Amino acid sequence: LRCRLYSTSWTRPRQVTMLTRCSGHSRTAQCFPVPESLLEEATVQPYVHNCFVNVREGRHVYRFCIFFKRHLHLRANMLLSRGNNKFRGDAVVMRIGVNNPSVVNMRGRDNALADFIIHQ
Repeated sequence: LRCRLYSTSWTRPRQVTMLTRCSGHSRTAQCFPVPESLLEEATVQPYVHNCFVNVREGRHVYRFCIFFKRHLHLRANMLLSRGNNKFRGDAVVMRIGVNNPSVVNMRGRDNALADFIIHQ
């Protein structure tokens, strides 16, 4: 599924494809992301943190899941650092479906919303 990756190796965020495992082939099947396939330096920090974020825009509510690694010994991420606050590690933003509480493909405006979320 398409997601937004904020990598320590790049100067800009990119839309990339994340490996997922699905519980079936129907539209109601749940998909489970495998963020370890995108996040680097598993030897420094093998586990991945996650959190859920809701963005309200008028009547619409957009739901996202953020996966990230953060550790003192990871490389600094210039995309996520502000001033003296250095963020060390990578982050991935995925969209959560409206009717199915599972991750879904990111569409056009979702990249702008992901950029807004990640800088808050």
